[in-house]
Amino acid sequence: MPRLKVPALPEHTASHALALLAPAPAGIPADAVPGGKRTKSLRRLGIPASLVLGSTGGAGTTTVALGLAAAATTRSGRTVAAVAVDATAWGGDLGRRGADVQVPVSTLQTWLRTPHPDRPTAVTACSGRSSTGVRILARDSAPLPRGQSFLSVRRHLETAGMLPIFDGGGQVASRDVASLIDDPRVGLVLVAAARADSLNALNDSLVWLCEHYGEWLIREVVIAVTYQLPGGFGCGAVEHVRTHLGSAVRAVVDIPYDPHLASRARLDWGRLSESTRQAYRTTLGGLQ
Repeated sequence: MPRLKVPALPEHTASHALALLAPAPAGIPADAVPGGKRTKSLRRLGIPASLVLGSTGGAGTTTVALGLAAAATTRSGRTVAAVAVDATAWGGDLGRRGADVQVPVSTLQTWLRTPHPDRPTAVTACSGRSSTGVRILARDSAPLPRGQSFLSVRRHLETAGMLPIFDGGGQVASRDVASLIDDPRVGLVLVAAARADSLNALNDSLVWLCEHYGEWLIREVVIAVTYQLPGGFGCGAVEHVRTHLGSAVRAVVDIPYDPHLASRARLDWGRLSESTRQAYRTTLGGLQ
């Protein structure tokens, strides 16, 4: 049987095929960029939906979540409709601490039961509001309806043109937030208080996250160290974390002691010190 003869490609087609096989030019989004002794991902194009978790209870996850939402809403020259969402296992005090203008009269679960939760009007009707314009979605201890998850919540809010900031509380192992941790599009802030128990638990939390989600996740974590007493656990807490963990995570930021936060009153962005507001902006920038 005669052997089939494959016709040669025209010259212009052959050159096009070779061009497709050539290495991609530098600077494409999939490229990695050097960052000191290690490689980090390229910066995100915008502020991502974010989850705030604590290494222990009482680390300050609620105030950090509210601070990040306020920082996003008040960014100069940019309009962001941020929504702070209570993603704790049984419902925390996000609604009480964050809604200094309009207290939420509904819940996250009620909002999810509306016919169109992905519409801005539905979010507005079921949420409270802060003086900066941040919407507050509080929850109770009931499960999310219709088999939905916090990934559904993120999708609905982003479809509505809003930026969700989730307060996950002090439980990195909570099943409720597992879908958010596993989503690479969601930024992750791990909060530790500047005290011995919380700082010691920080390493355990990172190890647990690494073992359950992989080492790629740790490289994207922003660590926020909160000072809840003047001076905190000595003055070198943040420097200690930066020395031992700074090269393994995305960023380490300190949230300074602020008398307004220490009062545990409703968070009023205008009553925070400028250094505290700047710390929240820096944390937000670390997520990009």
